[in-house]
Amino acid sequence: MSFTNLLTIAIPCFERKEYFMTALESALNQTVKCTVIVVDNCSSHDYFEMICKEKKVTYYRNEKNLGLYPNYNMCYFLATTEYVKILDDDDLLLPDYVESFLKALSQHPGIDVFYTDYYLQESGFKLPHNEILPFGYMEKGYEIIEYGIKYRLAFPYMTSTIKKEKAILDLDINDCIGGYDYVWVYSKADQLTFYGESQKLHLYRMHNDKTSHISLEWSANTLTAPYIYDTILLSKISEPKLKKRISNNIFWGMVLLKSEGKKSELKKIINSENRFGKYLIIKLRDSILLRILFITPKEVVFPIYKVLRKIGNIR
Repeated sequence: MSFTNLLTIAIPCFERKEYFMTALESALNQTVKCTVIVVDNCSSHDYFEMICKEKKVTYYRNEKNLGLYPNYNMCYFLATTEYVKILDDDDLLLPDYVESFLKALSQHPGIDVFYTDYYLQESGFKLPHNEILPFGYMEKGYEIIEYGIKYRLAFPYMTSTIKKEKAILDLDINDCIGGYDYVWVYSKADQLTFYGESQKLHLYRMHNDKTSHISLEWSANTLTAPYIYDTILLSKISEPKLKKRISNNIFWGMVLLKSEGKKSELKKIINSENRFGKYLIIKLRDSILLRILFITPKEVVFPIYKVLRKIGNIR
């Protein structure tokens, strides 16, 4: 049975039990085995510890709940291999994920980020996604940036294996969950080497308990896109057409935030004092159009946005 000491699959978990076993087994049942660890974010029960003991998997438990992305960083910290793959406790890997990673690494030694295409899984069914992703070897991730501007920010961070020394996420102290994973990708893309595998080797399970479906987290993640376009990507490109596309993406991202976010959520984000809240404050201060938009009743903005989206005027 083959084994690689280059990779750790780290599974962060907290409270929910129903998806964990199959996620863990998908990590253990790879055609090429690797180190697997579980990092429990201070759950109120010992289920994860019991399962790990049964499966002979290294188990860590945080002394307190660190939050989602700080626990990602803990996974990177605890791993002792050159590369780390974070597998959320509600997702699944296909059996040849590790083998495909090693093949890519043998062909392109030293890659910083390996990622794969993926399926959505809902009610036991594999479903296609509608994102447009670049695949193959990228010595610098300019294609990641270009695709993010042209088609929308859709990098499959959840499928990625990352070189440990490059992987730590830059987080705010006053944390309000936003897309820190995307901030990392698009901030670093032009400094990193990527390999995108076109095989679908990751299953992203759709269910109501996903963190991104929680209302405040949804709003913060939605705000992440205009933040990235405006404060990160705008300075990385010079082509006028792409700059114009960025401006368009920023505006419609704000319209989406207003049309589907709750007023109470937006207030919490503004008061969070993290980068996303500060960004929203600045945008509202500097743009009369956005101030008008955000004082317009949601009941007016939402149907207009939906109609424009339906007829294809916005992505």
